[in-house]
Amino acid sequence: MKLGVIGPEKSIERVSDVVRKNFKYIELVSLKYNIYKEAPAIIEKFQGELDGLLFTGTTPFIFASKLVIPSIPWEYIPSSHESSLLNVLLKASVLKGYDISRISFDSYNGDLLYEAYGEIGIEKDKLNISIAEEKILDNEYIDYLYNFHEQNYSNGRVSCCITGIESVYKKLLLRKIPCFKSKNTSNIIREMVTKLKLKHLVHINQTNQIIVLVVEMDLPDEQSIINKNEYQMALKNMKISEQIYLFAQRIQAAVIELSFGNYILFSTRSILESETNNLREIELISMINKNTTSTVSIGIGYGRTAREAKYGANLGKERAKKCGGNRVFVVYEGEKIIGPINNLQSNNEKEEQIDEKFIEIARKSGLGVNTIFKLHSIVKQYRLNSVTPSELARLYGVTLRSMNRIIRKLEQCGYVKIVGRKSASDVGRPSRIIHILF
Repeated sequence: MKLGVIGPEKSIERVSDVVRKNFKYIELVSLKYNIYKEAPAIIEKFQGELDGLLFTGTTPFIFASKLVIPSIPWEYIPSSHESSLLNVLLKASVLKGYDISRISFDSYNGDLLYEAYGEIGIEKDKLNISIAEEKILDNEYIDYLYNFHEQNYSNGRVSCCITGIESVYKKLLLRKIPCFKSKNTSNIIREMVTKLKLKHLVHINQTNQIIVLVVEMDLPDEQSIINKNEYQMALKNMKISEQIYLFAQRIQAAVIELSFGNYILFSTRSILESETNNLREIELISMINKNTTSTVSIGIGYGRTAREAKYGANLGKERAKKCGGNRVFVVYEGEKIIGPINNLQSNNEKEEQIDEKFIEIARKSGLGVNTIFKLHSIVKQYRLNSVTPSELARLYGVTLRSMNRIIRKLEQCGYVKIVGRKSASDVGRPSRIIHILF
């Protein structure tokens, strides 16, 4: 584990000594600052290279949390822990002889202070302590704390000062004001590092969690022209399959084709969320919408086991189908359903538009809808960018005369364009080369 420790130099040294003695397999990275307001910039620069981040105090943690989004586990060593407070009170009283019933504090709240004093037998009504307000986001916070302690000592209200912030401690020392910097005990440091290690392990398990995607091609409407053409249905499935495998490559997923138009993909949480902008952009939907005339229903399952994730993915897929297709639903641990998270044109709407297009061509040309659709299928099946009437007649299964009649009607409506001529021999009229513009 690569652990970043952020704080003043002396605080980092204190933490480093404890970690090196108690945690053999942790690599420490020192992230030193002079004042806590430098912490956000340092974190943004180094966070991506670390497995965890430990703050040596509460103040920099609170300040950085307002400005930086954690991408790794964060933890802080609490400045206001009762054991560290009792430790510093003991030093002030026994080693230095100060009256600890008269002290000015920062970084501690009143409840903790009164509780700690109660533990050593000094009741609240016997205390004359001063507690600084917490104004961490205030630009003048350091100056405020220094002035707070300096005025309390100069006015004789306190015998000494206790601070949790290194820069305040140094300024008070320069003025020769009796002061102490709260120091965390080894036990607190060990406790926080252990907590951070556990957070790191949880983070690893979450990012490597198996995620299941179930993808099903939406079938066309029963009355759709495409539904009555077996080749067109197979072609649709091939095109969808191509897009699914392309998407699977991006999320490094294993793909299993369960049946015609049904697929199951296995990936990991970290890869899927990275490639989909935390599930906000499921590009598979867009890829299929752009490159095919089909739609799909997708379920994404998260679970504590692969079985639970698969169950959730199937549940999400069924919910997507009920919403008309081209929908994605996410199911967490088999029960919590979120979605739809992607909405594009539904399957029925697309099929209706395709059918309406063929009907429109048939109406304008005076030909039957089945004739138009059969021509469309032949062009797609044989990938005919350009073709002669005789070749088209052979593939269609009619005489050249009948095909010329069909072509003529389509040409009059602008659905056929003559793009050239070619001769099969030196004698006879050159044959036209046409391009069908459906």
